[in-house]
Amino acid sequence: MKRLIAAVMLLLGLSGCASQPAAYTNDFFAMDTFMSVTLYGSTPDGRPADDGTLSDMAESISRTVNRLDAALSRTQTAGDLYRLNHADGAVTEVSAETYEAVRQAVAYAEQTGGAFDPTMAPVTDLWQIGTDQARVPAQAELDEALTHVGYQNVKLLGENRIQLLNGAQIDLGGIGKGFAGDAVCALLQGENGAASWQALAALGGNIVLYGGNPARKDGSWVIGVADPDQTADSLVTLARADGSVVTSGDYERFFEQDGKRYHHIFDPATGYPADTGLRSVTVIDESSTRADAMTTALFVMGLEKGMAFCREQGIAAVFITADKQVVCSPAVSDMAVFSFEGEDKGYTYAQ
Repeated sequence: MKRLIAAVMLLLGLSGCASQPAAYTNDFFAMDTFMSVTLYGSTPDGRPADDGTLSDMAESISRTVNRLDAALSRTQTAGDLYRLNHADGAVTEVSAETYEAVRQAVAYAEQTGGAFDPTMAPVTDLWQIGTDQARVPAQAELDEALTHVGYQNVKLLGENRIQLLNGAQIDLGGIGKGFAGDAVCALLQGENGAASWQALAALGGNIVLYGGNPARKDGSWVIGVADPDQTADSLVTLARADGSVVTSGDYERFFEQDGKRYHHIFDPATGYPADTGLRSVTVIDESSTRADAMTTALFVMGLEKGMAFCREQGIAAVFITADKQVVCSPAVSDMAVFSFEGEDKGYTYAQ
């Protein structure tokens, strides 16, 4: 689960436009979380879109996300992923969208050297974080589960056919909302003949920006990155007109046992929650799917390895450490206007 709490700030009244379009907001539930989309629309001749046009697009967005929810969920029994995971290693034909999501997940696993791995389902099932049955598994249980983990067990055979080897199980929770975010952008782009769209979508915390913010002169949306200890406050704001902003943090889902806190971001090498001295990682990227995968991978890598990876791959990331530092990769300055707001909360901006 990725989450960007605090501060999706639409700074209204700064536009200076005489005919600023009205906002239309649609709230819905999908992928086990609350989602919200704020839309602005203009007709080809520049007039604000009417409520009916805005409503139709809002409904198209919610239908698109819910369709992907069914396709990418490993718990919905009628879905592609459920069938694939229960095929006992048989070659399974899935929809083009499911195939593409799995393909991208495997590609990001390869790119990150397995720091992000879509086959962690056997491990997450043991921990049960986010449920009343959350517990620390026995080492023997983890050792057995890890024998089935490894993106190399996913065979993409073309023509929408996939085979899982060695008892592997796919969980696309690490990129599902990002994949939905990219689908929302594609939908908005494809409808430009009827209207010109501007949108901010909060898909369970994966923030997707499209077309610029008509309420600001520079067209940017201003996104706040949460203080891990006070999630209603932000330590950083990021201003950008388009793209995606995604955060993974250890404060999102966790439980405590024997005085120790265990969070939901697992290290594929150990089967335990990643213990890398980080509290959260935020990635700014044109692709919501890529941002989704990279936040998890960078959290698992830790600050030193994660920063080296960001420099090598040109990834824009903001790291928040357990010792209260905020550290940015060089690409952040190319992707967003960055503002540090954490000094009064005891944080240091390590430039």
